[in-house]
Order: sequence, then structure tokens, then C-alpha cells
Amino acid sequence: MRPPDPKQRRGGAATLSSSLLCCTLPRMMTCSSLAAPASSAPIRGALAVLLLLALGLAPGGCLAESTDSTDSGVISATRIRASGEAVVVVAPDRAWVDLAIVTRDVEASRAVEANAGESKRVTTALGKALGQGAEISSGGYSLAPNYKYITGQGQRLDGFIVRNRLRVTLEDVTAAGRVIDAASEAGASEIQQVSYGLADDAPAQRQALADATRSGVERAGVMAKAIDMQVIRVLSVEDSGAAPAPIVREVRMLAKSAGPSSAPPTTLSPGGIRVHASVTVYVEVGP
Repeated sequence: MRPPDPKQRRGGAATLSSSLLCCTLPRMMTCSSLAAPASSAPIRGALAVLLLLALGLAPGGCLAESTDSTDSGVISATRIRASGEAVVVVAPDRAWVDLAIVTRDVEASRAVEANAGESKRVTTALGKALGQGAEISSGGYSLAPNYKYITGQGQRLDGFIVRNRLRVTLEDVTAAGRVIDAASEAGASEIQQVSYGLADDAPAQRQALADATRSGVERAGVMAKAIDMQVIRVLSVEDSGAAPAPIVREVRMLAKSAGPSSAPPTTLSPGGIRVHASVTVYVEVGP
């Protein structure tokens, strides 16, 4: 078998090079202009060099073609942001009364002993007045020296003060007045504050959040209509995380003198708990 003619190999390479060059440089020259006779070896060599240069300079070769066209039927989406707020008012179902028993003595031990006796009388009186519908817990206890200022002598020790703070939790919110009366008649020194709230605020929060979301979507629809558009879909809703604020009545009063009193009973009106919700709504609008 005779080996292939070197001229034929060179001719085949030149033909392949010409074909690739037709793909790479379609705008520089036509394939017919590259098809040279097999006997023109110098021309084929020059074409091969041009092919290598073209392949090195052409970005992406024949595998990618850049197109720059615009579809006039595509309209970019328009987004509107709106805020929504809602307030739900519900009746409180819990009340808290903070009070204190305060005793003073020149000796710390006697002040502590006196406070223990008065605190027991107060808690016993509260238990009788409220029955099983109240929870009495400790809110803090302190023993501190008491000083007084004497002209020309400065501050001098004037005994000790013991303060025992109690918190009464009520399921019957109307009983707060009875707590004040019973505690003060039994020897409580200070009625500090009365506050109202909810044992479980989740249902009220859910209602307020739903109302705020509907309000936000409605506001977005109003804005869309003003620009001759309509809401297509809701993209997202963000919650501000607002929590209900308890009602606090700052009483800050000295209790009545110990013992039965002919004064009318104390009455308090709690009002309603305002549960607030605020959201931000993002919607897509279109014609």
C-alpha cells in the first residue's frame, strides 16, 4: 500500500482550513474566494495563517452570535408600596395591684420583725376579701438605713426602713378596688399602681394584623386606581411587630389608716386594651 501523497495531505488541510475560515470570517470573504487550486501551496499556507489569526481574534468563534433585539410587547412590572394599620379594642381580663408594707425602727431587727407582722395581716385580709380568685406574690423586699439632716451636724442615722412589695394578680378586674380597701385597712402603707391587661393577647393580635393587612391592600388598590391601573398580585407583606400596651393606673397614694373605715369603697374603671398592628404591603400593578 502506497503512503498518501504529501501534496494531498496538504491539500486536505488547506480545504479544511478554508471551511473553518468560511465559518469564522463570513463577512471578510466568501468561501468561493478561499477555494484555491490544489497546486497553489503558497496561497493555502497563507490562508492557514489567516485562519489561526482569525480564530484567535474572533470572540466565541462560531458557537455564539450576539443579537440585539427589543421586544416592544414586554412591559416592566410596576410595584406599589402601601402601609396598613389597625387597632382592636378588647376588654381586659387581668388586673394587677402593686402595694407595699413599710415599717421603720431605730433598730434594723425590730423594723424587720414589725414588717413581717404587718405583711401577714395584709395578706390574710386580702385572702378573706378576694377568696380563691387572687394570686399574691412578692414584688421585692428591701432593708435600708434612714438618714436625716441636722443643721450644723450634717446627716445622722435615723433608724432603718423595711419595704415589702406585694403584687396581687386578679382574674376579676372589678376587684381591684376591694384590694385597695382591704390592704389599706389591714396596714399596707403604699398603693403604688394598678394595671390591666390580657392573659392571652394572641387572638386580638391576629385580628388586628388581619385588619391591618386588608387595609394595606385596599390602600394600594386606591393608589393603583389613581394611575389607571389595578392590583395584579400581592408580592409581600411585612409586619412591624407591634404589641398591645397594658393600661396602667398610677395610684401612688398612701393607704388608709389601719382598721375599719367608713369611707365609700374604692372603684376603678379599667377601660379597654388597645391592640395595634402595622404592616407594609408590596403589590404588583398593571393595566
